[in-house]
Amino acid sequence: MSIRACILGATGYGGGELLRLLAQHPELDALDGLSRSRGGTAFGSVHPHLNGVVAGAFSEAPDWRALAAAERPVLFAALPHGEFAKQWPALWDEIGAAGLHERLAVIDLSGDFRLQSAKAFARHYGHAHPCPEWLGKFRYGLPELNESRPEGRSYTGASPTLIANPGCFATAIQLALLPLARLPDPGFIAVSGVTGSSGSGATPSDTTHHPTRAHDFRAYKVAGHQHFGEVEQMFALAGAGTRTVSFVPHSAPLVRGIFVTAQFALPKGIDAAALRDAYKSCYAEAPFVRIVDGSPRVAAVVGSNFCDLSVTVRDGHAIVLAALDNLVKGMAGQAVQNMNLALGLDEATGLRQAALYPG
Repeated sequence: MSIRACILGATGYGGGELLRLLAQHPELDALDGLSRSRGGTAFGSVHPHLNGVVAGAFSEAPDWRALAAAERPVLFAALPHGEFAKQWPALWDEIGAAGLHERLAVIDLSGDFRLQSAKAFARHYGHAHPCPEWLGKFRYGLPELNESRPEGRSYTGASPTLIANPGCFATAIQLALLPLARLPDPGFIAVSGVTGSSGSGATPSDTTHHPTRAHDFRAYKVAGHQHFGEVEQMFALAGAGTRTVSFVPHSAPLVRGIFVTAQFALPKGIDAAALRDAYKSCYAEAPFVRIVDGSPRVAAVVGSNFCDLSVTVRDGHAIVLAALDNLVKGMAGQAVQNMNLALGLDEATGLRQAALYPG
């Protein structure tokens, strides 16, 4: 299979990870990285770790003719949140003019199309969606969730193939809680999560700039993180209706990594062995979810597409821990996994690599 991939917004951390991962994909034939402000600049000048590894320079606009000529064309959008949705109607017209409406796989890494209703989007993002008629037309791309849905894991056959890549916190929380969607409601679920600074993007702010973060630890967006909408939606998509979940995110002195702790009472009729079996069964065919003993470790997943989970039960209460790399399984790696599924490839193609340990 000959794949040509084009990355919108390739200068950010997500774009850099897509360049790194796609450059080693065995089915990739051509790779284009776009940046309106850095056109003609070599990839390695922005992403120094790609020097001598990923050849090429940023382009200013998509080469629709080259994409139309490709056997399997793919468009990744790694633009800032909100930007892709603003551009999408005009992009869709350009895609149509190139004759690609039925052939192009589009994978959006932003939060613009993850939620399926305009009401939910406004609630969690605090503003109206710029093109609400497109909400619900992008398939939510959490592979482990889609395994349990009637249409299954493969996205082939969809026309057009439009995929909304999950958020990093949302991915970790959903993987920690997805098996519960198949069990009786446990009641209140308390979730806390810790994230590194790279999750906020390449442009520093008062809360992500290294001097203000390196020796600090704090909560932020308490009970108001936008990824929480995806968690609510996950239970509905999995057929579990609504569940009562509280989520508090924390900013940690890390660059990469997410660590999530979920606590809940054992569901009625479920003992410790049955809960552990539910997790093992849920992820038996999931190539990037590992059930581990003891605590997962961020250092054991950084740089990889793995999410490590553990399940502990004591005195009728369960504690589920999850760790992943926010830029890989929480972003670019999962986007490549979704590309594989969209093109009918084994979802692990080009992604089976160990973490960088010790980090």
